Amino acid sequence: MADLLDFGMTALGDLLTPRLAARLRESGTPVRYPDRALIHARGDIKPGLSMVRSGSVRFGNPGSDGSYIVITVMGPGQCFGEFSLFADLPRTHDAVAIGETVVDQISRAAFDGILAEEPELSRIMLTAVTGRLHAAMELVDDMRRLPLPVRAAKLIWQMSRATERPDRVRCTQTELAFALGVSRVSSGKALAKLQAHGLIRLGYGRIEIPDLAALASWIGARAALSPLQASAAVTGSA
Repeated sequence: MADLLDFGMTALGDLLTPRLAARLRESGTPVRYPDRALIHARGDIKPGLSMVRSGSVRFGNPGSDGSYIVITVMGPGQCFGEFSLFADLPRTHDAVAIGETVVDQISRAAFDGILAEEPELSRIMLTAVTGRLHAAMELVDDMRRLPLPVRAAKLIWQMSRATERPDRVRCTQTELAFALGVSRVSSGKALAKLQAHGLIRLGYGRIEIPDLAALASWIGARAALSPLQASAAVTGSA
């Protein structure tokens, strides 16, 4: 699932100046987690900001019916914990390490101290959080409006934009089903339709995209809303 990283959203680490990035790292405590270790559980109140230094963190929740839905996977430079940090709200999803992972845990006191001295950090945090809200609004609309094959195609497109090889994303069919919030059978049928149209090729642990332009055109023709800008129909923007 290495390519399913926060749906292509810009990482906080990419928005920070080198000086601010250094200050946050120096103020945090690096914590190492082995593969599949629980970083925090749904319902935990753990004030502070967490930044992924290396590895990946998967966010999801198991249902009472045995299902498991992945919301996102965050890689290096991504942060989480804003709900608890700014609003004392409990964590909404289990966070689990994927592979050997190091997370810089920054306490609320340490973060507040930097924020008081570095007002620029407030604007950067607001930009990062607003970007996620923007993408989440689009995701909710897609879930209510678009048929599953179009949602699957759009997610694959988003993943391709965040990889070094846009023509191939590393993601199993089961992982894609988790991310879409549907059963493996339903996801498989949607992927089979996309493959029948020649838009994707299914491989072992990966999904190949023979023609990125053709996939974008197929998604755009089936989008129920006009894009906000030329590329918004397939970028996950709202």
